[in-house]
Amino acid sequence: MMKTYAGLTIGEEILNHPLYLLEEAVDRLKEEHAALRKGLMELREAAQTIVRERHDEQLIHIITGLKKKVVSYMSELAAHARWEDETLFPMIAWYFGEEPEQFCAMEHGHELAEQYVLAFLGALDRAVLPIRPEAATEMASYLAQAYLVLMNHFQEEEEMIVTLADRSNAYGY
Repeated sequence: MMKTYAGLTIGEEILNHPLYLLEEAVDRLKEEHAALRKGLMELREAAQTIVRERHDEQLIHIITGLKKKVVSYMSELAAHARWEDETLFPMIAWYFGEEPEQFCAMEHGHELAEQYVLAFLGALDRAVLPIRPEAATEMASYLAQAYLVLMNHFQEEEEMIVTLADRSNAYGY
């Protein structure tokens, strides 16, 4: 079976070559991170709206909408993390003959961000209506922390994976 890639016709043996698969995985990582960053920025903007809002009814409406967005975002993030754990990281480990120690450290950042999101959801579930602005600000701060941790996590992860891929290209494997 022949396919085209970058305007060239290439065969199945090239498409299944580890270098091609690694480049494809790095591209996917960048694309998914871009989408996740965008969603994360939207969550941060909504959290900032909570801090500024002072009307109880409007605040409840904003927070309820934000909860739905947070749950949806976490589902997307979980799917991305599964792909990394099941496909990308094993590919890197196989490709380089060992699992880079940085993966473990970076996953702690992911777990920390998840804890902040769970703190937001827990605070929201425990909130008494009407939600006081101070309580809403505290909830928003959890999302602000998750934002910072995840943005850093995405950046570090991309830098490490791209550096490994660049190194493999420089050595021709």
